[in-house]
Amino acid sequence: MDSDSRPVRLGDAFGARPVLLVLGYYRCAQLCGLLMHGLLEALHDSGLPRGAYRIVRVSIDPADTPAAAQAARQANLAYADALEGGRAPDAPLELRLLTGTEPALRALAQALGWRYRRAGAADGPQEGYAHPAVVAVLTPAGRVSHYLPGVRFDPAELRLAVAAAGEGRIGGLSDRLALLCAHLDERLGRHSAAVMQAARAVGLLTALALLALVARLARPGRKAR
Repeated sequence: MDSDSRPVRLGDAFGARPVLLVLGYYRCAQLCGLLMHGLLEALHDSGLPRGAYRIVRVSIDPADTPAAAQAARQANLAYADALEGGRAPDAPLELRLLTGTEPALRALAQALGWRYRRAGAADGPQEGYAHPAVVAVLTPAGRVSHYLPGVRFDPAELRLAVAAAGEGRIGGLSDRLALLCAHLDERLGRHSAAVMQAARAVGLLTALALLALVARLARPGRKAR
């Protein structure tokens, strides 16, 4: 359901342009707001026309209502307008905020490889959600092109990611690792086992590449320059 209480499908947001997909929840007082501010600032500084992309936020909290989505949407639009410094933008910001049911939200997160869980003690009150800060840049066909982790984004990198998604290009291993590195186990204060395994794999591949280079340079008969 969207912020106007209309039943919609996520697929309705695709087909015309790249989509910047942001998962979080609308009652989040810290991380989600910082991420959206960072994204809107980077989009403003990137020089991208507003018609080149669409932003879609989806709440992972099934208790979030269309009214909560509408309030968050108005706050985001006001921030984007403030960045213009009184100048009229080239077009309205296309920003959709959606809510959903628990099964649908879990399925979406799983499809993205995006993990989250309820925060707080199991036998205590809910304290929101623990989740990564990531913007997924999707192609018009709905395929993930890039992951941009964090709450601050390089405008030039964002512009290139949107352009690549618009051409239907799909990211590689580095993008999957970027999403893995967005998962932080706050209970341990360090990255999860999946991240550590990925880091070890990258380290091993780098070491093998260096060994291959050394072996090639050391071959008999190779002349030194």
